[in-house]
Amino acid sequence: MLEISSSYEIKLSGTDIYFDSRRAVPLSFVSSANVDKLPRSEKIIATPETLKLLGKKVKSPAVLHSSYGKPFALGNYSIEFIPSGQMLGAAQIVVEKNGRRIIYVGGFKLKNTATAGYAELRRCDTLILDCVYGTPKFIFPNPKAVMESIFEFINGSLFEDKTPVILVNPMGKAQDMIIFLGERNVEMSLHPVMAKTLRLYEELGVKIPSYGGIRRKHFSNQVIIVPLSYRNSAVVENLKRKKIAVVSGRSMENGALIRSAFRAEVAFPLSNHWGYDEISEYLDISRPKNIIIRKNFSDSFTNKLKEDGWNVTALKEPKQLTLL
Repeated sequence: MLEISSSYEIKLSGTDIYFDSRRAVPLSFVSSANVDKLPRSEKIIATPETLKLLGKKVKSPAVLHSSYGKPFALGNYSIEFIPSGQMLGAAQIVVEKNGRRIIYVGGFKLKNTATAGYAELRRCDTLILDCVYGTPKFIFPNPKAVMESIFEFINGSLFEDKTPVILVNPMGKAQDMIIFLGERNVEMSLHPVMAKTLRLYEELGVKIPSYGGIRRKHFSNQVIIVPLSYRNSAVVENLKRKKIAVVSGRSMENGALIRSAFRAEVAFPLSNHWGYDEISEYLDISRPKNIIIRKNFSDSFTNKLKEDGWNVTALKEPKQLTLL
């Protein structure tokens, strides 16, 4: 049984475990390190990579970890973590009992990235999705094609004798992009927040190309990579000749709005979340009898899934479902 509260928290019945809880709970499974903050739960459980990348965001007195493909018992359930392809350490949680299987995905990505590897897909009875881009129009271009466009933007900016500035989320796709650019001998200067995260990736065994530091006085022939939240920082504002690009999956929906919000010349639709084509591929392989969707989605998204023959429960109303 899954218990779903009025705040759409999903709990595995008969246990203390919640899935990506947004409030303090006895035990929360954390699917990836791509979160702004974590509630102060009594315990959290995640992959070792996710826990390391979360760092000081973890306020819980107790942390538990399990690697991919290492089943363990929780009450009467068998639990296993498998890769989600979203970012380094990101995981799906597979729950089995009496021959039935639930998979909670959180976020996933089927289009391979440099640091996350491939998502693992399994058949299941019930699939639970956290929806980030919940409309059918979100079909993202190939990540490598987008990064080729970023590479062209950098070269064009340097040709104009301007410093290219890339604004990007510091966790996940930033590391994929840095590796891509490094393989093309692009000289990069990273904001300290970005550099700190990159060092953690290196400690986890990911090979990263050389890069500079943001405190250098001159950025001639270098691209500056800065977290989205530092758009208005002195590092960016004090550059006299610059050309700014923002990297955001949201630019698929409204590129002009994203460019305006970040005062950028161009926006690139690079995302480490799935698009509609990827959810279709996932469903074709997993063949769930039931699909549960929570977070950000539109009626057009759920209606399209229903038109395709899927049994969908959209968590817009408080409810409790008996599944196992």
